[in-house]
Amino acid sequence: MAENSDNRAKRNKYRRKKAMLKRAHKKAGIAFCVIAVMLLVLAGRIAMINYSHGDTYSKAVLDHQSYTSTTIPNKRGEILTSNGTILAYSERVYNLIFDPKLVLSDSDYKEPTINALVTCFGLERSNLEEILRTKPDSHYEKLLKELTSDEIAEFKALVQDTKNNPNIKGVWFEESYIRKYPFSTLACDVVGFASAANGGELGLESYYDDELSGTDGVSYSYVDENLDVQQTNKDAVDGNNIITTIDYNVQSIIERKIAEYNEERPSNATAVLVMNPNNGEVLGMASYPFFDLNNPRSLEGIYSEEELSGMTDEQKSNTMYSLWRNYCISQTYEPGSTFKPFTVASGLEEGVTHDGDTFYCAGFEAIGGYTIRCHVYNKTGSHGEISLEQGLMQSCNPTMMQIAARLGGVKFAQYQRLFGFGSKTGIDLPAEENGITKKSDMSETDVATNAFGQNINVTMIQMGAAFCSLINGGDYYQPHIVKRIEKASGEVVKNFEPTLVRQTVTSSTSKLLRQYLRSTVDEGLAKKASVTGYSIGGKTGTAQKGNRNDLKWVVSFIGCAPAENPQVMIYVLLDEPYETTGTSGSTVDNLLLAHDIFEELLPYMNIFKDVQAEPVDTTDSEVEGMVDIDIPNNNSGE
Repeated sequence: MAENSDNRAKRNKYRRKKAMLKRAHKKAGIAFCVIAVMLLVLAGRIAMINYSHGDTYSKAVLDHQSYTSTTIPNKRGEILTSNGTILAYSERVYNLIFDPKLVLSDSDYKEPTINALVTCFGLERSNLEEILRTKPDSHYEKLLKELTSDEIAEFKALVQDTKNNPNIKGVWFEESYIRKYPFSTLACDVVGFASAANGGELGLESYYDDELSGTDGVSYSYVDENLDVQQTNKDAVDGNNIITTIDYNVQSIIERKIAEYNEERPSNATAVLVMNPNNGEVLGMASYPFFDLNNPRSLEGIYSEEELSGMTDEQKSNTMYSLWRNYCISQTYEPGSTFKPFTVASGLEEGVTHDGDTFYCAGFEAIGGYTIRCHVYNKTGSHGEISLEQGLMQSCNPTMMQIAARLGGVKFAQYQRLFGFGSKTGIDLPAEENGITKKSDMSETDVATNAFGQNINVTMIQMGAAFCSLINGGDYYQPHIVKRIEKASGEVVKNFEPTLVRQTVTSSTSKLLRQYLRSTVDEGLAKKASVTGYSIGGKTGTAQKGNRNDLKWVVSFIGCAPAENPQVMIYVLLDEPYETTGTSGSTVDNLLLAHDIFEELLPYMNIFKDVQAEPVDTTDSEVEGMVDIDIPNNNSGE
């Protein structure tokens, strides 16, 4: 019995032990699973942190291991003409960086390093010793900036000669870039400028800033536990290059002619726009005064010392901003008689007038309580009976007013919008203005004055794009100034094809307009724009600015060549030309400026002579004088 009791006790003890072990194994298994899950969660969390904040934490870790980081600057893309001339590029320069802590880490380093800096860069010894005294723990003190490779060559040669100069330490060069404009003022309105602090600030530099700007790289370096210097680089990505539609020679010609004109007969502003009428490309765009892209915030050379000394800071700022304005896209004005081709085209399209129709010019029209005169009123009195073609050739206001009256305010306003007036063209430049037009609620007087380009505000790019559609068969192309975008390697990122927006007129109307415009240059008021041997079509314009009593004028000429198959469109505008008491002389100057540009531009563009013509007569002849003035026949004013 006793034996059986012992055996039972042993078995019970075994069973209890086995049960305890089983429970222990179970608990251990549960603990293992919990730990495994926690480790998996932790691993996942670490992976997520490394993915989203790896660089930040790596930097923090490296900071405790004598970590330093240096930005590797990207190179801003270039801006080039269509024929490959560089208008803007970035030049590599160097900032001189001083490391006081390293220089002071060994007594042998100080004197050789200071001597080299004084000898090579002309730095003051006392200034360097002051930096060492006041900032002994600093690793980064910028001594000089924007040094060229030639300016640092002597110092680098000393450092590399470790046999004779083993102790020049704690000085290095930080790479950077500065923006350069090799032609200073060429295409300044178009190119614009950029700064290291703000990126693109004007023109293409601003509009295509995202394309031109690259991405900075970074160089990480640290001392590991073995006191070895470890370095990791993330390379910079350079910006893309912008290839413009600007032709270098076209741009040079128009700017030279503008400058020559203003040397003798300065105006408030002189602007010229040259376009390819068959695809919307801008071949040249300039407005005077010009400014230096390499020093855009300086007014010296543009204004005299006496003028500058008389300006307040606010006046200087306003003058500078005015100087930066691209007149061709940012300035609105009344176009005057250069608007008349659009009035004629609208009438032809709607069938309210036809080729061969005649009108009667009494020298004025009485409309809406106003007597609105023709420009010949104070000369010959009137044109009398005049054909549609002659009405454009002689710039007859009553002819235009009669056409517009037949159209009516609603229809006339529709055609203004069809030609793009009152809205932006969408050209790829910043600060384009809308202009101002009347809507469908045009009054009788609005219709009359708009017919000859008064009481409507436009921009030069609106006029240029719309005029191109008049002469190319009726196709309105969106004007553009960039041809393509390329990587630094030359790989094309994007091509800009011509964008056909809409049709403004039929080909038959366009053909008639080309005929009328050619007659205007051959026999009408734009004779002085003609060039021997070439068929040219065009129209002059004279409009009063602001208060009609101020006698301030905008005179212009818009034209094309060859007249029957236009390959180039030129728009020349003088804002407040030198002769302010009248417009006859100024209008002649405007035509002669257009003539001078045509004369040099057409041979360069391989546009061949297509007519046998007599040499241009440069003597005085009848020109549009004081025109487009609304004279009220009562005391109500306008």
